[in-house]
Amino acid sequence: WRTIIAACQNKQVPDTWNVGDSCMMAFGKKNYQIDIIGKNHDDYADGSGKAPLTFQLHDCYSEAKQMYSTNLSGLGWKNTDMRLTYLPAILALMPAEVQNGIHAVNKKTSEGGNSTTIEIVSDTLFLLSEVEIFGTASSSVAGEGSQYDYYKAGNPKIKKREGVDEFWWERSSASGGMFCRVRANGQAGASNASSSLGVSFAFCF
Repeated sequence: WRTIIAACQNKQVPDTWNVGDSCMMAFGKKNYQIDIIGKNHDDYADGSGKAPLTFQLHDCYSEAKQMYSTNLSGLGWKNTDMRLTYLPAILALMPAEVQNGIHAVNKKTSEGGNSTTIEIVSDTLFLLSEVEIFGTASSSVAGEGSQYDYYKAGNPKIKKREGVDEFWWERSSASGGMFCRVRANGQAGASNASSSLGVSFAFCF
């Protein structure tokens, strides 16, 4: 990972590193496969250009998590328990060089519910939006980024948690007190924010 971090931060990623390539990372007492899902896709939050690579867990983190402890309508990604509490706690378990190497990127996301107002949120670990996975917005609103090449290429959207196909969260909010998620069969949909579902986060160096 030290080599990968240096290549990204120096913007000298070899042409032989492709979307779909993966590497293992140990944290939280587990070993996780991490995939490259995009190249020059995300914008650094500090305005220094594009992140050369975007990475995502191939499957889900070992523990299921809630987006919020309640199902109040109109809740958005920016203030979720997922973003403010759970993901920072997971980040703290990752290797020190990875923690120190991750650079925040700007993610476009609805202010909440079915609001078409899109805000830009600076994120270190983040969940993907519905359009970033499926290329379309069925339960979410338009404007939350563009589809990653990994999913555009037809790679599976089915992810496992502890060896079993799992529903997994997206950062896109849906109507009422719901957030979008990918079903265990890889299809799009939404669940109550208080549901405990799989977490497959992404990040950039």
